[in-house]
Amino acid sequence: MNNKFFPANFTFIILMMMGTIMSLSSSHWLMMWMGLELNLMGILPLMNIKFKNSEIEASVKYFIIQSMSSSLFMMASICNYMMSISMFSMFNTSLFSSIMTISLLIKVGSAPFHLWLPSMCKNMSWSMLFLILTWQKLAPLFMLSFLNFNYLIMILSAILSSLMGSVQAINQSSMQLIMVYSSISHLGWMLPMSYINNFIMFMYLLIYSIIILPMFMMFSMKSILFTYSLTQMNNNMNKENTFIMFLILSLAGMPPMLGFLSKLITLNVLLKINMTLLSLLLFLGTLISLYFYLNLIMIMMIKSFYMMKTYKMKINMKLIMCFNLLGTFIFMPMMYAMNILNKP
Repeated sequence: MNNKFFPANFTFIILMMMGTIMSLSSSHWLMMWMGLELNLMGILPLMNIKFKNSEIEASVKYFIIQSMSSSLFMMASICNYMMSISMFSMFNTSLFSSIMTISLLIKVGSAPFHLWLPSMCKNMSWSMLFLILTWQKLAPLFMLSFLNFNYLIMILSAILSSLMGSVQAINQSSMQLIMVYSSISHLGWMLPMSYINNFIMFMYLLIYSIIILPMFMMFSMKSILFTYSLTQMNNNMNKENTFIMFLILSLAGMPPMLGFLSKLITLNVLLKINMTLLSLLLFLGTLISLYFYLNLIMIMMIKSFYMMKTYKMKINMKLIMCFNLLGTFIFMPMMYAMNILNKP
C-alpha cells in the first residue's frame, strides 16, 4: 500500500468495513442497500492505489457491475414494497424477490453470472484479490439468507458454480484466474448454506479465508503470477514449497486438512435434509477441482530434485501447517456437540 497516502487509504478501509457491518447488522432492505454502497465507495479507491492502467480498468468494471446489480436490487425492492405495502415485508412477491436474488448473485460472482469476475481479477494484486474473494462476499451472502424461499435459483446457481468453476480452472496458467475459479467453486458450497444455516456459511467463508490468506501472502512476496513461476523457485525455497503444498491440499478439501472440515459439515447438513443429489453434484465439482490443485503441486515438484531434503521452517509456517493438519481433529468434537444440542 502506498505509504504516502496512508491516512486516506486507512479512511477507505474503515468505510469499506463499516459498509459491510451496516449491511450485516440491519434488518431493513434500505439500510442493507446503503451498506453495500458504502462498501463500494470504500473499496474502489483501494483498487487504484498504484494508479496502473490494469487497476483502473478493474475498478471501472467492478463499479459498473456493482452499480447495475445495486440498481436492479433497488428496483425490485421498490416494486416489492409497492406490492406488499410494507417497509419491512419485502420478500412476499416471488417475481421481484427472484430479481433481488439474481442481483445479489451477480454481486458475489456466482455462476452463471460470473463472467465479469475473471476478466476483472486477472491483473489484480494479491491483496485486493483477497478482499474481492472474501470480504466483499460477506454482505451479499448474508442478504441472500433473507430470500430463502427462492431456493431453486440458489441451488441451480450453486451447482453451476461448483461445476463451472472447477472445469474452467483446469487449463488456466494464470494463478489469479485459478484462484478466482477456485473461489467460484467454493461459492457453490456456501450458497446452499446461506438459506439453510447462516452459521455454517460464515464458518465456511472464515475457513476459506484462513487458508488463502497465507497462500496469497506467499504468492505476493515471491511475485508468483503464473503456474510456471512455481517451477522457478530455487532449491533453497523447499520449505516455502512444502508450506504452499499444504495450503493447496487444504484448499482442495483433502482430509485431514482444515478445508475438509467445512465440506464435511456442509455435506452432513445437506444429507440430513435429504439433498442427496445436490451433495453428489457439489462433490463432483470438488473432484474436478482436485485435478488442477494436484496439477499445481506436480508443477512445484517437477523441478524440485531436492524436495527430500529437510530445511528448518519458520515458526509461523509451522503453526499454520499444524492448524491446517489438526484443524479437523480439533473442531470435529464441536460438530458432534452441535448435533447433540440441536436434537429435540
